[in-house]
Amino acid sequence: MLLTVDVGNTTTAVAVFRNRAIACRQRVPTPASWSRRALATLLPASWAGRVTAAIVSSVVPRLDRGLGDGIQNACRVRPVFLDARTPGGLVLRIDRPGELGADRIADCVGALDLFPPPLIVIDSGTAITFDLVNRSGEYCGGCIMPGIGIAIQCLADHAAKLKRVEFSVPSSPVGSNTADSIRAGIFYGYVGALQHLISCYRRELGRAAKVVATGGLVREFKDRVAGIDAYAPDLVFHGLRRIHERLKERSA
Repeated sequence: MLLTVDVGNTTTAVAVFRNRAIACRQRVPTPASWSRRALATLLPASWAGRVTAAIVSSVVPRLDRGLGDGIQNACRVRPVFLDARTPGGLVLRIDRPGELGADRIADCVGALDLFPPPLIVIDSGTAITFDLVNRSGEYCGGCIMPGIGIAIQCLADHAAKLKRVEFSVPSSPVGSNTADSIRAGIFYGYVGALQHLISCYRRELGRAAKVVATGGLVREFKDRVAGIDAYAPDLVFHGLRRIHERLKERSA
């Protein structure tokens, strides 16, 4: 069985594949360090013993060594850590490929595994990212904007009379109190930004470009943002699975 791991700034998630199907999922807050207990919470021993290969997407480099050692101890396999140099089948047509996050590479490979290009891939998490794949299946850039949680925290940190609020989708763009005004501004502002960027990128790639959304906040935007064609919450895992398959093919 294949272990796929996505280490984000806020949360870390795993999916264990049996062939092309996900047999087990787990998600935990990203820890300060990978203790044996933290890893056991993420990957119970009953699943760790079945793992025969592992691949990791990480955007927190300081945790990579501890996670790699932990996976090797628990599963008796050494994980592959995805980066721009990994021969995963995605051509990177950008100025500095080494700066591209592993999660964004995996998202695009996952999208290509599910849909034909051109593609616009939106991932909503700590940050919200857009990634573009042209008609030739090549990565050609995108953008990064602060995620909803960061935006709310920024208001609380820099405005003396604004407190941090728990985010929920507001019923109206007109807030009748401070907390609801923050929620309305954040949510409807982001809806507008997402729709505008989709329009911009469709002009770049063509109107036929399919827009695929993924990430932890997908549930908040689902059916509320015009222009999104498909929601794929497990996109990063399917991308990691497909890259693992390609690495096996190369080594065969």
